[in-house]
Amino acid sequence: MKYITTIALALGFSATAALAGEATLEGKVQCAKCTLKKQGKCQAALVAKGKDGKEQVLLLLGKEAKALHKAVCKPGSSVAAKITGAVKEGTLKISKVEKKK
Repeated sequence: MKYITTIALALGFSATAALAGEATLEGKVQCAKCTLKKQGKCQAALVAKGKDGKEQVLLLLGKEAKALHKAVCKPGSSVAAKITGAVKEGTLKISKVEKKK
C-alpha cells in the first residue's frame, strides 16, 4: 500500500512541476521573417506585451507552430491567439493554442 501511495504522490508532484514552468500568453502570431524581419528564415513568432508593458517577440516551437505558420507566412498577416507553453530564452514551446476570432 505504501508503494502505491508513493507512486501516486510522485506522479502528482511531477505533473505539478511540469505545469509550473508553463505560461499563457495572448498576442498576434506573425512570420518572423516575412512580417517582423527578425529572422533569416520563416518561422512563427508570437508578438505579445510583457509584464513591463513592452512588446516582446517569442519564436514558437512545436507541431502547432508549423500549423500556425502556414496561416501567417505572408507579409502583414497575423492571427490573434492565446498560447500556453514553456518559455525559455526567447522561445515558446507550445502545449496549447486557442485561436481568437
